[in-house]
Amino acid sequence: MDKKRRLDKDTRRERMAAMLHHDPGKTDRDLAEAFGVSVATVRLDRKMLGIPQMRNRLEAAVQNTAGESLHDLEIISLEQGREGLALVRTTDEMTDAAGIVPASKLYGMAAELVQTMMNRSFSPTQVGNIKYKQPCGSGVQLVVKAKVAHRHGSKQYVYVQITTRDTELFRAKFIMNILNEDEGDTDGKNSG
Repeated sequence: MDKKRRLDKDTRRERMAAMLHHDPGKTDRDLAEAFGVSVATVRLDRKMLGIPQMRNRLEAAVQNTAGESLHDLEIISLEQGREGLALVRTTDEMTDAAGIVPASKLYGMAAELVQTMMNRSFSPTQVGNIKYKQPCGSGVQLVVKAKVAHRHGSKQYVYVQITTRDTELFRAKFIMNILNEDEGDTDGKNSG
C-alpha cells in the first residue's frame, strides 16, 4: 500500500481517534508510522483531540471495564506471590465492532491474574511495558501466564504473557510497589 500521499490534518486526526478508540495501546511511534508523520505531529494531534498518553489511555480503559466481569479466567495453577497460570476463552462480548478483542481487554485479563497472584489490588499506573502483538477474535482459547521475575526492595517486576496455542498475542511488564498493609505511600507517587 502506497503511503506517500498524506491525509489532510482533519482526516488524519479523525482516523487517529478511531484507531486509538479501537486499540488504546498504540504508541505515538506506531501512529507516526501508520500515518507517515513525525512523532511530534502525533503528539500535537493527540493534544488537539484531547487524547492522553498511552499509559493513561490504558488505565482509563481498565477502569471503564472494571464493572464488567473479567472473572472468566480459569486459574490452572497459582503460587501466591510467585507465578500463576490461567485459561480464558474469548467471547463475542469481549470483541469490538471489528470482531477483535481490544488491547484493553487483554490488559484487564493480565492485571486480574497479577492481582490474584499477588493477592493485592493493582495500580495500572505501575505498568512498565506493554506489547499488543497479534489480534484475536471470539472463540479463541487464551493462556495467561504471570511470573515475578525480579524483586528490588518493595518493587516487584511481574511479567505476563498471553498466548494462543503457539502465538504470543500480548505481553506486559508490571512494576508493582508492594507495601505492608499498615504502611502508607511514603514517596507520594501514588497519592491522589
